[in-house]
Amino acid sequence: MKTLVLIAALTLGVIFPYGHEYTFLIRYFLMAMLFFSFLDVRFNREIINKIHFVILFATIAVAILVFLVLKPINLSLAQAAFITAIAPTAIGAPVITSLTKGKVEFVTFSLLLNNITIAVLIPFLVPLLMQSHLDISVGKILLPVLITISIPFVLAQSLKFSLPVVWKKLVEWKEAAFYVWMLNIYVASSDASYYINSELLSSLGIVFQIAFVSLLLCALFFTSGWLIGKRNYPAESSQAMGQKNNAFSIWIALTFMNPISVLGPIFYVFTQNIYISGLLYKTHQKQKGLE
Repeated sequence: MKTLVLIAALTLGVIFPYGHEYTFLIRYFLMAMLFFSFLDVRFNREIINKIHFVILFATIAVAILVFLVLKPINLSLAQAAFITAIAPTAIGAPVITSLTKGKVEFVTFSLLLNNITIAVLIPFLVPLLMQSHLDISVGKILLPVLITISIPFVLAQSLKFSLPVVWKKLVEWKEAAFYVWMLNIYVASSDASYYINSELLSSLGIVFQIAFVSLLLCALFFTSGWLIGKRNYPAESSQAMGQKNNAFSIWIALTFMNPISVLGPIFYVFTQNIYISGLLYKTHQKQKGLE
């Protein structure tokens, strides 16, 4: 059922792209999703693993490498590939990990580590690789990320200690995060569809090239995550590396780079959510078999 709802949200966004007018709500949807994910999260030193740092290093290395490889072929393609690959762990990754019964704490630490580190690096990497002199303030990137993560975390943990009865009831309603996520998917898909239809119908060649590279990057990151996680955290590492904060990279692309580079993260939205829909279906079938 959840898989069908996800596919429906994607399809509605493509066919009826009216949601592009409400992209400002994406951040608040993400905060609501995070609130439910953080309700029963627990942190301890044991959850910090060298795998977290391998994922971070691999993400940055792949982004730089793919840019250098594609730059002689097509600069716009290279820029789109870079901003797609450099995107940190998605704020929704703990939500999916929770829905698939994985270790939310592991993915949450990756979320914090990757978003903070990459937000600090972006102001230096973009001007260096693009050979421009863009004035990108670390504070403009870092502060919104910290606020988006910290407010739902503090609120969820405060409820746990101050209003345990309310906290327990909200934990029972944790599945609501999925439906908030569907609203987010509809708005993001609408924005992507609207942008392609209004701006890029005359340049379909580069559109298809960027779409193909985004598909390859999506497969690379999710697969690499499984391999990096090995026996202990394969699914969690796959989510931490493969599910990307495309809202972050879309904002960077639109604000500081060639507008066409925004197509990279836009196509990644489609590919990663198609993969996740299959993952949720597989999880649902497994749980159904255990009942």
